[in-house]
Amino acid sequence: MNRNFLEEELFKFASKKRKEINERFFKTGKGEYGEGDIFIGISVPDIRKVTKNNSTLKLEEVQKIIKSKFHEVRLCAILILVEKTKQAIKIGDLKLQKEILDIYIENMKYINNWDLVDLSAHYILGQAIMDGLIDENFLDKLAISDILWERRIAIISTWIMIRNGKFDATLKLSKKLLNDEEDLIHKAVGWMLREVWKNNSKMVEDFLIENYFITPRTTLRYTIERMEEKKRKKFLKGNF
Repeated sequence: MNRNFLEEELFKFASKKRKEINERFFKTGKGEYGEGDIFIGISVPDIRKVTKNNSTLKLEEVQKIIKSKFHEVRLCAILILVEKTKQAIKIGDLKLQKEILDIYIENMKYINNWDLVDLSAHYILGQAIMDGLIDENFLDKLAISDILWERRIAIISTWIMIRNGKFDATLKLSKKLLNDEEDLIHKAVGWMLREVWKNNSKMVEDFLIENYFITPRTTLRYTIERMEEKKRKKFLKGNF
C-alpha cells in the first residue's frame, strides 16, 4: 500500500454532485471559513471504506497525504491516524501513540475545517493528554491561538475526557472561549457543555448561571438543547 494507491481509490468514489454539495456545506466561498478548500466529491462513509483498506499505511506515507490540497484526502489521512491511535492504545504501545500525536501536532495547519477537527481531536490529542503523553496546558495555548481551527481542536479534545467523567478541562476552556468571535467556536463550546450536562447537569447549569451575560446565544442554545422544555425556556429567558 502507498499514498498513490490510496488517492486512486478515493477518486473512484468522487462525483460532481457530491463535490458541489460539499463545497456549499463546508463554506468554501470567498470570505467563508472554508475559503479555497478543494473538494473531490466523496461522502464520509466512502472515505471510511478507503481508510479501512489503508489502515496499515506507513506513518511516513500518512504524513505526506495529510498535506494534500484535497479535503477528502486529508480527512482520510487523519482517519488513518485515528485508527492507528486506537490500535496503539489497544496494544499499549505508547511510543507509537506519541509518534502519531507528534504527526498530528506538526500538521495541524492542514486540519483546517470542522469535520477534520471533530473526527480526530479527542481521539488523538485528548487521549494523549489522558495518557500523560502531553501536558493539558497545551490546550490552553491552542485556545488563545489566532487560528480558528486550533481553538476548536482545544475544546473538542476534551470530549474524550468528558466520556471518562473528567469535566474540569471543558469548563475551563469554555470560559476562555466565551468571548470568541467565531460562531463555529460558539457551537463547539455549547456542544461540549451539553456533553458535560448529560453527566453532571448541576455543574453546567451553575456555569451557565454564573456566566449567563457573557455566554453567546448560540452556545446557550446548544448547551440547553436536551433540557426538558420548561427548564430550557427558563434558561433562554434568564429566569433561574
